[in-house]
Amino acid sequence: MPIPKPLVKIISDNEAPGAVKEFFEVMRQKQGKVPEWMRVMAHCDDTLMAFFGFFKTLMDDAPADPKLKWKLGFRVSELNKCEYCVSVTKGMLKKLGISDEDLQDIEKGMSEKERLALKFAGEMTEHAYNISDDTLAKMKENFSDAEIVEIASVVGLFNYINRFNDALGVLITED
Repeated sequence: MPIPKPLVKIISDNEAPGAVKEFFEVMRQKQGKVPEWMRVMAHCDDTLMAFFGFFKTLMDDAPADPKLKWKLGFRVSELNKCEYCVSVTKGMLKKLGISDEDLQDIEKGMSEKERLALKFAGEMTEHAYNISDDTLAKMKENFSDAEIVEIASVVGLFNYINRFNDALGVLITED
């Protein structure tokens, strides 16, 4: 059963330390609000700033296609049953042109290469210590080393934020 409220206090705009206060304002201007996970993570301002920098760099830049990266995040979040992250990744995929119907079957219309990346994400999430030799060999055949590193990083990123949000009870709120 999910924790009904965040385990730690939500940091308000007034409580945010200097750099975080400025960061919150930028987020509000860009997204219309500051996500709750950021307000929770703001207890450790260095962690928030470093994590967000990593998140932005990883999700915005090449070598892997941004749509694939958000599909990976969606798959990982579904596997981990992180309702917050499933909702966020669905929203991003919709912004990237994925319909509600296609979200019901995320692999619909995907290339074999994209399906392979999702399979790798699933195996990495469920048992990273024992990814099948077949999956590893196919990843090496279909993706550059840089793409593999980025795909593994996206999977790791979403496993981290899924666990962070679920363990601390970060829920979707209507602002």
